[in-house]
Amino acid sequence: MTKDETTATELVWEHATRDIPEAGLSRKRAAEPEELAAVARALELIACSRLEAEYTVIPSLDGHYHVSGTLRAEVSQSCVVTLEPITSTIEEPFDVTFWPAGDMPAPASGEVSLDEEPDPEPIVDDQIAVGRIVFECLAAAIDPFPRKPDAALDRTSTAPEDSTGKPDSPFAVLASIRRKS
Repeated sequence: MTKDETTATELVWEHATRDIPEAGLSRKRAAEPEELAAVARALELIACSRLEAEYTVIPSLDGHYHVSGTLRAEVSQSCVVTLEPITSTIEEPFDVTFWPAGDMPAPASGEVSLDEEPDPEPIVDDQIAVGRIVFECLAAAIDPFPRKPDAALDRTSTAPEDSTGKPDSPFAVLASIRRKS
């Protein structure tokens, strides 16, 4: 993907490293209507009606940056059972470090330790891409199988029954479908 393709789906909330004071900075951002629509399309949502992030960016002496904060969002998805809209409120913390590309550790191979800290994010073009982190955090927090509390699957069998009252085997059902076509 090119940078233009990724920015079409991600929030372009960036901070130039040269603009971050030694004491750090704190920001509160809210997505604009066109950003909300782009996020909804990218995440295959019915709608994303609210997306806000409150965060701090703190530089360290070694050229690394620590970004931490919380995102708050309101999204609408289709119920996996009824296909009716479901609105969810998401509040999710994030905590990431950004390193210059030259300082990035070599990719580890082999075992993955769940106790390790997450890998740092690269600083690209001297920009701290907070919007990408917020977008990815939101994507990870969305329920992949949203279901209305009262939604229930109809579990009645539609398989034909044989003369004993037992449902036919799946193969018999397939054979009957084949005969019809």
